[in-house]
Amino acid sequence: MARDPFETRVRETIRTRAMLAGGERLVVAVSGGPDSTALLSVLGALREELRLDLHVAHLDHGLRPDAPGDAAAVARMAEALGCPYHEAREDVAAAAARARRSIEDAGREARYRFLAAVAREIAAQVIATGHTRDDQAETVLMRLLRGSGPRGLAGIPPVRPHEGLRVIRPLIDAPRDEIAGYLARRRLDAREDSSNRDPAMLRNRVRLVLLPILEGYNPDVRRALARLAEVVRDDADALDALSAPQVDAVLRGTTGSVHIAVAAFGRLPVALQRRALREAIRRVRGNGAQIAFVHIEEARVGVLGGRPGAAWQAPGGVRIFRRRDTIEVTVEPETGDGAPCERG
Repeated sequence: MARDPFETRVRETIRTRAMLAGGERLVVAVSGGPDSTALLSVLGALREELRLDLHVAHLDHGLRPDAPGDAAAVARMAEALGCPYHEAREDVAAAAARARRSIEDAGREARYRFLAAVAREIAAQVIATGHTRDDQAETVLMRLLRGSGPRGLAGIPPVRPHEGLRVIRPLIDAPRDEIAGYLARRRLDAREDSSNRDPAMLRNRVRLVLLPILEGYNPDVRRALARLAEVVRDDADALDALSAPQVDAVLRGTTGSVHIAVAAFGRLPVALQRRALREAIRRVRGNGAQIAFVHIEEARVGVLGGRPGAAWQAPGGVRIFRRRDTIEVTVEPETGDGAPCERG
């Protein structure tokens, strides 16, 4: 049977973005919705050519009474393709309340924690998720509304490292209308998540209200936003690589506590000052999750103009403390939501 054009498109994304070399064991994240259903089907079609060992993983977020139906549908898909199936359940609402985070953020963290655990259990090297070009456009707009810097506007990376694994997004160049057409041609049923129409979630308001308005100004705005993310990501990657020696030169320490000389920090260009603070946070935390542009900028301006003893808190227990000649970045239990606090 001839390969579907959509499968050819995804195969080209995998090739041009160097997502897979062939022969990998993959954990495929499948919610049961249209995007992840298409992802699993396409990877199944490419399995022989790329010599892939596919494992299907499904996490019930504990948010909807019909969620067990999603799990059952995904399990049937896995069985039909002859793929091992992994399932878990987590109370995401409770986790969000405990951490004082949005349900969307808590759900994302729970998913990747589950997917990484499955990957470690089966010795997989790669996690595949069903993010699309439309997801990319929505993400860029959301981050623009929140006041993100360049890294935020770079959107969803097609490939990224995660806890020693690789996360890939084979559908990242595909619009949702092409996915719908593929599902129809393949006569594949997908589950519809009612929470995707909940106006309380910012992503849903961006998808259902803001993007249609913007399409009145530019019918191809989704492609334009995805292109913006690509350009900004390439520029940010290049500046990171070029500035790495200068940033590294002002940092002392690796885990637990990182010190930055105030004088050397002040001589850096502003863009590299921000990178130095982000790198210091990454070193003490292991990642930069939840750290927004506003947290970096408040601390950057504060440590340059503040008196010794001033301190700033950022998410994840990050504490940035201004000493007389150095800036100390550490991690300790969180005491706030990122607002600066003064100490004598």
